[in-house]
Amino acid sequence: MYTLKNHYNIDEQTTVKAIIELYDDKLMLEYQILGNLSHYHFPKQTKQERANELWLDTTFELFIAPANSDEYWELNISPSTQWNVYHFTSYKEGMKESNIISQPTIKTDEYHNEYRLTFESSVPKEYFDQASHINLCVILLDQKGVRHFYSIKRREGSPDFHDRAYFMTLKEEVKVK
Repeated sequence: MYTLKNHYNIDEQTTVKAIIELYDDKLMLEYQILGNLSHYHFPKQTKQERANELWLDTTFELFIAPANSDEYWELNISPSTQWNVYHFTSYKEGMKESNIISQPTIKTDEYHNEYRLTFESSVPKEYFDQASHINLCVILLDQKGVRHFYSIKRREGSPDFHDRAYFMTLKEEVKVK
């Protein structure tokens, strides 16, 4: 489990955690938001389908990148259960929808001080065999319309989850055979 860092290093009472597991051709993600959930906006569930510009609201993200290539994929998942995945040929270039992920199963649960989103889908094994870098991210939109950015790593300047400086090496223990 990874504890994601608030980009602006704000001392708030929110903890964001993420789990990624890979089984042959299955991708499983779980995100947890712990704290006072009433501070944030979580879109209501709707028809589970592809949608664009999910990052404008609370969104859970995964970036996947091969080590020796400029290309990468970005997966966006909304609490509404809408989702999308994009392929980029290089840093923010050549963006187009990708079909590497089949129709996913997305579930959300909300308890008193915990919000949980799980995502599971088939992904061709070769994408993770070649993918050696990932970034797990969350954008939380608060009730005032301010975005709070969380990711595995934090760096100076404006948040830019496409920047490889945010990525980490995919650990072998994540790849469950």
